[in-house]
Formats: sequence, C-alpha cells, structure tokens
Amino acid sequence: MKKIIAATFTSLFLLAGCTGNGDENSMNRESNNEESRSESSAQSSSMTEIIGTNEYGRGAKSDGQDTNSNEAPMRILTEDADALIIYFSRSGNTENLVKMIQGQTDADVLELTITNPYPENYEETVDRANQEREDGEFPEINTEMPDLNQYDRIYLGYQTWAMTLSNPIVSFLESYGEMLDDKVIYPFSSNAGYGEGNTIERIQELLPNSTIEESFSVEDKDVISSQDEVADWLAN
Repeated sequence: MKKIIAATFTSLFLLAGCTGNGDENSMNRESNNEESRSESSAQSSSMTEIIGTNEYGRGAKSDGQDTNSNEAPMRILTEDADALIIYFSRSGNTENLVKMIQGQTDADVLELTITNPYPENYEETVDRANQEREDGEFPEINTEMPDLNQYDRIYLGYQTWAMTLSNPIVSFLESYGEMLDDKVIYPFSSNAGYGEGNTIERIQELLPNSTIEESFSVEDKDVISSQDEVADWLAN
C-alpha cells in the first residue's frame, strides 16, 4: 500500500474518544474552484486534532447525532486524490481512526450519515440496532454520494455490532456497493473487546466485485494509543 506521511500527523493531540465536540471548522469541502482548494488546506490541518471525552464498550455515549451535533459531517473531496475514506461513527472512536488514516495518506473523506441518528444512550442504541437487524430494516443513508470513479482505494471504517457489521454500513453497502466495484477495499474498525466478528466475511458478501485487503481492528479504549499500529497497517 502506498504510504504518504503528512507532516502534520506528528502534531496529533490525542486526548480521548468522541470527536464531535471540539472542532471549530466545518469539514465540508467542494473541489471545483480556487476558494475550495484553499479551504481544503485549512480543513486538512484540523483533521489532525483528536479530542473529546468518551466512555467505552457498553458505556460508550454519543452526542445523539452520530458525532455531528457540533459540526457538519466530514466531507473532504478533492480533484486529485486516488484514495477515499468512507466511514460511519456513532461515538467518535471510528472517527478518530479516520483522522489518523487521513493524516498519513491525504485521502479524501466521506462521513456517512443516516436520516434518523442513533440515541445518545448506548443501551437504547443497542435495542434499536437489534430490532433493525431482526426486521431487516437498516437505517436510511442520507449522504449525497459523489462520483467515485477517481478513487482506486477505499478505506472503509465501521464498528463491530453484535459481532457483525454496524447497521449503517450494511445499509450503505447494500445501497451503493456497486459504486465500489473493481476497487481495493481496506476495512478498519473499532470494537468493544470482542474483535471484528464476521465483518470481513460480510464485506466480501456485499462487495463481490471488489478486492478486500487486510483489515485493521482495535478495541475502542485503545483507539487513541493505536497510531503506531495504524501506521504499520498502512505500510503493509
């Protein structure tokens, strides 16, 4: 895998999990004029900040808007990137991984959002997620999808829920999986201590025409201290 180390990565502020609470800059980016390219540079710098507080495992809280109560969903799209990070994050742990990966690859970023965000309370989220899986009614993705033709590599970020893919990622792959045909997929995830379950098998099922590379998974409480492991994974 091609590894491009951004100089700003060395200045990461690694304090703790949920990242929806401190960034002052919007992560929206357009790529069709000079103003957007200038904005793009400023926003890339803010990607290095990993801040906030969080609980982990079954105590993990969210802001009730899937990391987006205090900032717009991350959307960094440029004209020349050949890699894109696509992810969903409820409490911010996966989003912290996104910031590490983006800092080392200069990949574009697309945060997935759903029409009805999950509750702040973890147990309420579990109940809802279980019901969704039981009914086979996964949440509606309301992200405006860009043209993905320019991207060769996709870093796919998610959580392990009930030992399988988190529901929004299932929904995304079911709805937009064909857009990832013939691309190389690098899965990465956070979990509550039980590993990545059958997530890779599910990704392979949902993306039969993509190449699935080695995954990276880390327990949520260890995300903040995992930058070296992330770098090793990216270097392979």
